[in-house]
Amino acid sequence: MWDGLDKLIELQQLDLTIAKLDAEARAIPGAIGALEGRLSEAREAFEAAKRRSDQLQKDRRAKERELEEAAQGAKKKQARLFEIKTNEEYSAVLKEIEALKVKSSQLETEVLEWMEAADVTARAVAEAERVFRAAQRDVEAERREKEVRLAALQKELAGLEAARKGQASRLDGELLRMYARLMKSRDVAVVPVADGSCQGCGMTLTPQTYAEVKRNDRMFTCPSCNRILYFPG
Repeated sequence: MWDGLDKLIELQQLDLTIAKLDAEARAIPGAIGALEGRLSEAREAFEAAKRRSDQLQKDRRAKERELEEAAQGAKKKQARLFEIKTNEEYSAVLKEIEALKVKSSQLETEVLEWMEAADVTARAVAEAERVFRAAQRDVEAERREKEVRLAALQKELAGLEAARKGQASRLDGELLRMYARLMKSRDVAVVPVADGSCQGCGMTLTPQTYAEVKRNDRMFTCPSCNRILYFPG
């Protein structure tokens, strides 16, 4: 095996592992943000349900006060009937009493409707609170898991970065620069050959080139993608 190949393959494996773990670590804050968004939606739904319930209760109390006022007004007018001296005024007060009774009847119906709506809304509030509390528990548990995973990844990455630094120092400077350029442009710099082809881009090598690459006694690059070739067997 030509000098540096095994070190190069090991460095690439470190880089690929670092890239994979780094991508996972970078995704975690966004995932935690998504969890917070889910919790925020559940909280807003709960608070909106509470606001609707509070408004319904306020409207119902207003209707009940209006009903009470109509009933009191009817009673007062009923008491006036005994004080009235003329038929015209008596008839007028009777009409007012009748109108108040009709209004009271309408208000009673409306109050019942508000009470039924309040019952429905109360159940909606209870359900929204249940969903919110469940989301709180789930999000908190998932956040802890992700934070623990992130800490583990950061620790592992620190170790891998140190190992990578040591491994890179073992390589010839020109070879390391070539490797770095290929990793930047191709993502993978060192690729195996198999069945007569470069496993990086799929180009078929000439039989002679393939035979020479299989010996692993000197560096070859793919004529198509310029990746460094080796035979894994």
